[in-house]
Amino acid sequence: MQEALSLLADLSPADVDRLIDLGREVEVHREDVILREGERPSALFVVLEGVVEARLDAAGGRVLSTLGAGELLGEIAWLEDRAASATVRGIEDGVVLEIPREALEASIGSDAEFSSRLHRALGRCLSRRLRERSRDLAVATSDPASGSGAERSAWNAIEAIVRQLEEGLVLAEEATRKNGGTPPDEFFEATHAGLDALCGVLSKELGDGAAIDEDVREELGSRVRRAMHPYLLLTRIVERIYTKPRGYAGDFLTIEWMYENAPGGTGAAGPLIDSAFLERPAARAVRNRRGLLGDQIREAVEHGGNVTSLACGPARELFDVFESLEDPGRLKATCLDIDLQALALVSDRRDAAGLKRHMRLEQGNLVYLATGRAKIDLEPQSLIYSIGLIDYFQDKFVVALLNWAHAHLAPGGKVVLGNFHTDNPDKALMDHVLDWRLIHRSEEDMNRLFEASSFGAPCDEIRYEEAGVNLFAVGQRR
Repeated sequence: MQEALSLLADLSPADVDRLIDLGREVEVHREDVILREGERPSALFVVLEGVVEARLDAAGGRVLSTLGAGELLGEIAWLEDRAASATVRGIEDGVVLEIPREALEASIGSDAEFSSRLHRALGRCLSRRLRERSRDLAVATSDPASGSGAERSAWNAIEAIVRQLEEGLVLAEEATRKNGGTPPDEFFEATHAGLDALCGVLSKELGDGAAIDEDVREELGSRVRRAMHPYLLLTRIVERIYTKPRGYAGDFLTIEWMYENAPGGTGAAGPLIDSAFLERPAARAVRNRRGLLGDQIREAVEHGGNVTSLACGPARELFDVFESLEDPGRLKATCLDIDLQALALVSDRRDAAGLKRHMRLEQGNLVYLATGRAKIDLEPQSLIYSIGLIDYFQDKFVVALLNWAHAHLAPGGKVVLGNFHTDNPDKALMDHVLDWRLIHRSEEDMNRLFEASSFGAPCDEIRYEEAGVNLFAVGQRR
């Protein structure tokens, strides 16, 4: 997701419109080939819906990556005018935007400024990708002992904690076998303390305020992730965040499992790490925000009851409110998500609860909605909200989303946007170990975005869930 969003962030709204106008939406089914290794692609692609998989046929079909909505396909082959280096297939039904090579080249040939912006944007994406690959190679071939004094000092501090955590997990496996398959309670406490110590040293040595260079921080972060890799794959929730089977970390099932607060995994290490992670401030914040949004929805019920959830995920907060209402007809909810699996989960739960008349489910691409490329028929809304959406979006798309929300609110209606706060104590863990990279924002950031939008003023208020890790910016249509 981050690649296309960073690409579009470098383009103007007119550029985005041009790319969409040049392309056409194509349905993709399971096992449909989008790009074939060794063949020159006829188009540049953007995944709009669903999940695709990149495989290296020359290496026996080895899976390179799983890519979800927002990812770019074929951009290197287009830039270099050569064959695709991997085969990309759909692994479920979805939709891609196909931008034909000839049409794109004709467009950039007739507009030098557009060509410059597009090539610069693609260059930024590829440069970031190259840095990541170079960092991974450096991790595999370099010795941190040969680095600068600051680098050696940072790595020594981190490595000591990582080794302690690993040693504790090895002891836990042995004790679990002797205990009939259940980790003794003291190992839960020890793993919680170990992860807490790791988060502390990561924040100090690799966090945004650390003294060492950003590239060095990234290299050391990759080294930590490599050391922790075997243990992360034994977990249930953390493994899903880490491997991103839907193309991004915070998908609907990840959030659902975090709401359930039920650690799982294989052996002793899996449940121990999951349990420790679920007690971290970031995980608690995810659970807490469900209640905070429930309060906002209840307020909206008193002012008309038309509510829209953007990127709804499992929509637990809506079901919580429906359960608390004597008359469920007072709440009319629209759940919008790009992920059909998320909507299927909500649909099953909605139908089982007898709420079909009160909950409307819509599949939609929020980038299309925010930029006016798609429409949804909505009555004026009392509340439009998103819990974990804008953390993935650059500022100008957040402003576009705010403009869209403003246009669909009733007078007095509110928008609520949740975002991870810049003071998140787990940011370094999320960035460097879980590869769960989000855009963190401060109160000043949120006020600036609201001022730049159709709301034309700072947030009316900013609320916080109990852990203080997620902030929720509230704006009212006058």
